[in-house]
Amino acid sequence: MAKTTTKRGAALASVGSGVLLTALKLIVGFSTGSLAILAEAAHSALDLLAAGITFLVVHIADLPPDDNHPYGHARAEHLGALAEAVLLVVTALLVLRESFLRVFVRAEMPEISVWAFAVMLISLTIDWQRSRALKRAAAEFKSQALAADAAHFTNDMVSTGVVLAGLTLIAIAEPLGIFPQAVLMRIDAVAAAIVACIALWVSWGMSVHAVRALMDDVPADLNRRLVRQVTALPDVIPESVQMRTRFVGQQPYVEVSLGTPRGGSLEQAHQLTEAVEAAVRHELEGANVLVHVVPERTPTEPYATAVYASANRLGLHVHNLDIYQLADSVRVDMDLELPTDLTLGEAHTSSERLERAICEELGGTTIVAVHLEPRRDHVQPAVRYAPLNATIRDVVAQLPGATNIAQVETLLTDAGTIVTLRCAFAPATPLSEVHTAMAAMERELRRAVPDIVRVQIDPEPVGSGDLSVLAIDAIAAQSPVSSG
Repeated sequence: MAKTTTKRGAALASVGSGVLLTALKLIVGFSTGSLAILAEAAHSALDLLAAGITFLVVHIADLPPDDNHPYGHARAEHLGALAEAVLLVVTALLVLRESFLRVFVRAEMPEISVWAFAVMLISLTIDWQRSRALKRAAAEFKSQALAADAAHFTNDMVSTGVVLAGLTLIAIAEPLGIFPQAVLMRIDAVAAAIVACIALWVSWGMSVHAVRALMDDVPADLNRRLVRQVTALPDVIPESVQMRTRFVGQQPYVEVSLGTPRGGSLEQAHQLTEAVEAAVRHELEGANVLVHVVPERTPTEPYATAVYASANRLGLHVHNLDIYQLADSVRVDMDLELPTDLTLGEAHTSSERLERAICEELGGTTIVAVHLEPRRDHVQPAVRYAPLNATIRDVVAQLPGATNIAQVETLLTDAGTIVTLRCAFAPATPLSEVHTAMAAMERELRRAVPDIVRVQIDPEPVGSGDLSVLAIDAIAAQSPVSSG
């Protein structure tokens, strides 16, 4: 809040000095008849109006974002600068017209007095002080309106110097008779014309800068530099990055769209988004970054990724995926998980949609075999039943590889018996061998106890922390619990 007050204070101080200078120049200009001083008075009056506009737009620019202005109101400063430029052009054209008349139609000799020099020197001093103050405030608050005001008054110093030079030349040359009277009578008008031309030049620069800002103009190489930073990140597909940058006041906003290989998780996409934001802010400090990540197929994408992407796109879940390359085709086998409350017809419709999507992805001759598997999404009632658990433990003890089994737990559910085994394997055992051993164990257990509906085998490496507590878990699992 303190910053906003100081920012407005700088603009208000500019208004106060503008009032003083305009009044002094008008008084001396009319009393001496100097067109150059009157041009400076008009210029100062315009400066006063410009300072008032600056004070107004600084207040508007500091307003927070709202429903109609989600990016804030900072561009009010550019509109204010454009308004100042238009006013400056109008005033400069009027001064040029009067200069033309005094040079070619009705030349007049201005009255030279000490007051004329005093006012211009005072004007020069005040312009120097307020231009410095405005430059400091513009740098501190990054305000385009204050920067435009500072540049405005810096150029006022130049135009004031031109008028002083003209008055000095007339004051010296007239008593000495250095120039003909006709020349002396037109020096003041020429000085006024120079002041008007300076005003036009200043207004051109102000209007070009304001229009560029309002048209979202950015440095020519900025987007190219940002694209290079983002493309260098891992998991970003080359040539997929699209970048749009805009500035609202001094706040940069960057929109990035990029492609990344399919098959990644939502968490990976979020991590990539954060990496992109960091890369953009490294190049463009303080940027507000919006990232859109698009999963795209790459030439080296595995078949499995294409299958999972097809299922994800349809909102389906698959597992037990196997892909076989035959001589004349590609065969895809998988389990498709579907809610238990679906009918066969409804489930078949989902299966057909998935098969078509996979064939479109893989192309060529693709054969898809889908096993429909009910998916139970809701919590089901279950109890530990000690007599059943003891029976299962006796059966498990007779299975091949029983020495590897560290824990047996049996649950009784509405659907039937569920058995969970914790098995120990050497840490260096290949996963394929572990899976083969678990499959054999499951077959033997189902052969011995036919009414088991599910066997869950949890492999653990020997020496892991989990196995150290399995004995305690096994004792707890054997404690008698009523079946209710």
